[in-house]
Amino acid sequence: MSQLVDPGLPNERFPFPAYANGWARVARSEELGARGVLPLRYFGRDLVAFRSESGRAAVLDAHCRHLGAHLGIGGRVEGEGLRCPFHAWQWNAQGRCIDIPYAKRIPVGASIRAWQSCERNGFLFVWFHALDQPPAEAVPEIPEYAHPEWTPYQVLRWKIRSRSYDMGENAVDDVHFRYLHGAASQPRTTPGEIRGRRSFLSKMQLDTPKGRVDGEIESTTVPGMGLVYVRGICDTLIVITGTPIDGESFDQMFCYTQRIGQDRSREGLARALLRDLEKQMNEDVVLFEHKKHWTRPLLCDGDGPIGEYRREARARYTGEFHLRDDESQGE
Repeated sequence: MSQLVDPGLPNERFPFPAYANGWARVARSEELGARGVLPLRYFGRDLVAFRSESGRAAVLDAHCRHLGAHLGIGGRVEGEGLRCPFHAWQWNAQGRCIDIPYAKRIPVGASIRAWQSCERNGFLFVWFHALDQPPAEAVPEIPEYAHPEWTPYQVLRWKIRSRSYDMGENAVDDVHFRYLHGAASQPRTTPGEIRGRRSFLSKMQLDTPKGRVDGEIESTTVPGMGLVYVRGICDTLIVITGTPIDGESFDQMFCYTQRIGQDRSREGLARALLRDLEKQMNEDVVLFEHKKHWTRPLLCDGDGPIGEYRREARARYTGEFHLRDDESQGE
């Protein structure tokens, strides 16, 4: 097939494509238990995830090619396939029909779109590319996930009326931490490297019930995930995954894990840190849902590396980035 799905066209509010090319989380592993079936909606389409009896997770377009039933609503796992609730046609992980109990032969071309998937770090990912190109990189393993020295994920989730490209620059926008979130000091962001990948390191002071503590936030992007390491109060890793539901809304998930066995006197501070991070994200969401995206913003010498973020992020998209009508007037 020449194109997997429309990349989400630019519009008046978002003058850039909706869907980045790459791995995208569609479920947490625990949402898809043994022989589980899960209806999903991402990239403007209905999907279904299921786990076969051998434990393999798969993702298909949701509707049966026979008479259109939604396989995620009433479908059931049998062996390595998913049985349609309407007429019991069975579809395997590759999207091929493998059984019709009342027919002598299966029609030629009886298939459903199967999405390339990967289950890792407690998430189920699918591969999206607007031009149907194969993955250039695999989703890496996170050493902290399921490690006995790190806590299980604490999960926070938001449905946001925005697009990923616009929200992503928030991580390198130093100034907003002070004025929107009331940070004790404005962070200073500098480029760095985590495990061979480009990162951004922000040093700042964190307010705690015991006074201000020097801290730092280091963030990097890997296939399928953003990784944010918070140090100072206690070692915390935030695994950020997000997937466009459609061209107007986005499913954002933060999974927090903290190192076990740190100074017990700081356990309360660690909990306070998570509450503050949630508060900050709630404040961000209000901004995301009501702001305009300028393709050519007026930046000043005190802003963080927003332009650098945008140049790197654009490489992950297929499609045009336009000037807004109200930007191009007079040019």
